[in-house]
Amino acid sequence: MKKVLVTGSNGFLASRFSEYYKDKYDILALGHKELNITNENQVCDFFKNNNIDIVFHSAAISDTGRCQRENELAHKINVDGTINIAKGCALNDSTLIFASSDQLYAGNEEDGPYEEDIILRPNNIYGDTKLEAEKEITNILEKYYNLRLTWMFSYAERNKRVNTNIITNILNAALKGEKISLATNEYRGISYVYEVIENIEKLINIPYGDYNFGSENDICTYDIGCGVLKGLGLQNRIEDIIIKDTERFKDKKRDLRISNKRLRDNGVYFESTEEAIERCIKEFSR
Repeated sequence: MKKVLVTGSNGFLASRFSEYYKDKYDILALGHKELNITNENQVCDFFKNNNIDIVFHSAAISDTGRCQRENELAHKINVDGTINIAKGCALNDSTLIFASSDQLYAGNEEDGPYEEDIILRPNNIYGDTKLEAEKEITNILEKYYNLRLTWMFSYAERNKRVNTNIITNILNAALKGEKISLATNEYRGISYVYEVIENIEKLINIPYGDYNFGSENDICTYDIGCGVLKGLGLQNRIEDIIIKDTERFKDKKRDLRISNKRLRDNGVYFESTEEAIERCIKEFSR
């Protein structure tokens, strides 16, 4: 049984990943208290004392606002911490799966969908740190996958962290009798977290490298929100719950759409955002 180290074990993705694969792999899920990734000596000692086959490195400051406010801390954790993990992987030939981000495309002037080999222009500190971390990984390792993840969604689950996502945001607004504003000028892939988790295992059959990793999507965030309500049987409440925001990103639309051509060419497939939302609602309605 392969031993898999999961960093950032309390996170939205990592907590579900660990639970999903706990019976198939020897999962070692660690948080900051168990492994301080910013301490190079501690990380290297850990790898010397543990025969790790695969590392799923998701530990990061992922809140873009916090990264802007605390840029030095963001760099320390997102970049320096990743360098330490990569060095640890190099010590015993572990394969690194790195949770990167579609934010690497946020500053591109041309419209998406974006392929992996275009010039990357992040426009915030979070994206900057992920790009720098990717570059450092490629300098240290040969056995790596840099996964440019999209925004992800799922329902709230017991004993698992909930992130701010399209489904929970809309459900909370509906339950509280509040409204949520969604932009008509924003386009981005939004992925079902369990489809992401399922597809991570398929990486072992494809070449190492950089991959867009999530759902493709060609409709605006407002229309996605309307689709969520329709899937929940609340189509008659769209105007009560969702504010159609036509002003945000009016001058320059926000486009974070990814192309999955490289994944498809290697036999790995994602449903579209609309299909993934439909699947999620069905699975949690059973």
